[in-house]
Amino acid sequence: MLAFATSIRHSFRREVVRVMRRDGLLRHLMLPAFVAWLGGCALIAGGAPVPSQPPPLPTAQQRAQAARLQRDGLRAMNPPRGIPADPARASQLIEAAAELGDPDAQMLVAGSHLFRTDSGRDAAAALPWLHRAAQQGSPEAQYRLARLIEAGDGTPAEPAWAAVWFQRAAERGLPEAQFAMGLLQVAGIGTAADEAEALARIALAQRRGVAAAQRYRLALQPRVPPAQATQAAARIAAETAQGPVTPVDRPLVRFAQSALSRTGAWNRPVDGLDGPQTRAALVDFARRQGLNAAGPYDPVVIDRLRASAH
Repeated sequence: MLAFATSIRHSFRREVVRVMRRDGLLRHLMLPAFVAWLGGCALIAGGAPVPSQPPPLPTAQQRAQAARLQRDGLRAMNPPRGIPADPARASQLIEAAAELGDPDAQMLVAGSHLFRTDSGRDAAAALPWLHRAAQQGSPEAQYRLARLIEAGDGTPAEPAWAAVWFQRAAERGLPEAQFAMGLLQVAGIGTAADEAEALARIALAQRRGVAAAQRYRLALQPRVPPAQATQAAARIAAETAQGPVTPVDRPLVRFAQSALSRTGAWNRPVDGLDGPQTRAALVDFARRQGLNAAGPYDPVVIDRLRASAH
């Protein structure tokens, strides 16, 4: 009976992986704006990895100045009746706002690199702007960044690092990101397999309007014992976040635990909970790798874990 159940579980995961590869994970679920960005455009392979080092956050003064520039830019693009639009000035103002740190402006600049009908589409140029907006806590930017990383569009494909950003967007309330993270957990791609948590995420995504989640929920629900499903649903419901990404958050800890488990350096639950054992395992990993790290989650440690995930 156990062998039969294991065979069924592996068959289910293989089918999920097949669909994910066929559809590019969630091609049919991308946000409307992102569909417009990528519609009809080929993926751009290559480019540098998205850095583990977080981009700096703008100061309060920079944010205020950037918001004013963003508003002026939108007015130049959509002026009151009788006043002609000034696209060139709008572009200058929005780029200045993005440089100072306005996340909405950063999203617009990223879109200007991605949404092009000519041969000038440049996903690699869009990634730094998405990264900056994502670091400030924009769930849409986090999700779009994860999509590019997962697809290997403008950057090397890294499902494990994409999972970090999918989870960050999910914790900030984006149902498409919950669904994406759930599928990764079903298949064990980029993160540790966990069917109970996957079911919780997929069910939550369905309740929040992701219609395609229903078929996965119906297929997965009989496979998860009710008690486990209830516990996982409570955990996922409690995993919320707001505002900028903190230096050590659940998605980063989960990534570290998953990566350590692949190296044989972690045999405890992959739960995203930071604690002495996780930190000790990271310190030991850094020591064995000969890394000069300032702390357990130093970017040089994360970089080496990312390399080990390939």
